[in-house]
Amino acid sequence: MPKLKTTPEAILRSAWAVFHRHGYHHTSLQQLADAAGLGKAGILHHFGSKAGVMRAVIAFAIDWYERKVLSIVDREEDLETRFEAFERKHFELCLLNEGSGCFFANSILETGVDGEFAPELRQFHEKWLAAMQRLLTERFSEEEATERAYRLFADYQGSVLLFKLYRDPVHLERLIDRSLENLHLPITTSSQ
Repeated sequence: MPKLKTTPEAILRSAWAVFHRHGYHHTSLQQLADAAGLGKAGILHHFGSKAGVMRAVIAFAIDWYERKVLSIVDREEDLETRFEAFERKHFELCLLNEGSGCFFANSILETGVDGEFAPELRQFHEKWLAAMQRLLTERFSEEEATERAYRLFADYQGSVLLFKLYRDPVHLERLIDRSLENLHLPITTSSQ
């Protein structure tokens, strides 16, 4: 049976889902090809290697994340509304692919030993921090916004790990409640 023609975007969407569900090291070229409706040669023609597919998927996922999630912080709504909407949208991503968690965190944890995709994955973290700092500087000094964004990232990734471990979205809901409450609590920064 002949394979279907597909667009690079469709290939990246299907590969993203496979990597999200199975991780980089537990995904084969054949799984990527099957998901995209191509042969392995078709995948290699477009991306050169499995690592090439992963790099393209990370770039695609970051672009999607910027447009669909990070852009929420720039809406014309009050800070709490945007903050909660941002967190809820991110958690929708965590629930995809049978609750596979955060694609970026999974990829960082899985490939962090050799750092093969570290430059690409750092882009996600840097864009995430920049968006949160932009939002939080509406209420806090730049130094405090930076510290709050750092703490939020650590808290949010820990909550995603607990969600994956226990398969219970209560950990995501508790983070939303906790982080909204923390917007009204003082923190100590290194210069205080």
